[in-house]
Amino acid sequence: MLSENRIKKMIRLSDYETGIGEVDLRRTRYRRRDFVRIQVLRTVAGMIAASILILGLVALYFIDRIPWSLYVSEGFFTFERVLYLVGGLVLWLILLGIAVAVTGKRSRREYDESELRVNEYEQTLAELLQLYENERKGETT
Repeated sequence: MLSENRIKKMIRLSDYETGIGEVDLRRTRYRRRDFVRIQVLRTVAGMIAASILILGLVALYFIDRIPWSLYVSEGFFTFERVLYLVGGLVLWLILLGIAVAVTGKRSRREYDESELRVNEYEQTLAELLQLYENERKGETT
C-alpha cells in the first residue's frame, strides 16, 4: 500500500539527487581538507596558465617595438629592468596569495554547506528505510 508520507520523502530525495544533490554528493566524497586543497591547486594552476598566456600576448604585441640592439649592447638585465621584473613578480605573488585565500575560504564554506545538505539527505533516507521496515513488519503480522 502507498503511504503519503513515504511518497513525499521519495519525491524530496529524488529532487535532491537530480538537482544540487548531485554536486553535493560528489563534493562530499572527499574529506574537507582534500576538497579545499584541490580547489586551491586548481586556482594556482589557472593563475599560472593565465599569466603565461597574458605575458605571451603582451610580448607578441610589443615584439616589433622592442629595440633589440639596446639589449645586445647593454644586456637585458640592467638594474632598472631587474627592479621592474622583481616588482611584477612581487605583485603577482600578492595577487596569487589573495586568490588562494579567497578560494580556500569559499571552498571551505561550500563544503560545509554541502555536508549539511548531505546529512539531511541521509537522515531522510534513513527515515524512509524505517518506514519501509515498519510497513514490512505490519504486513507480516
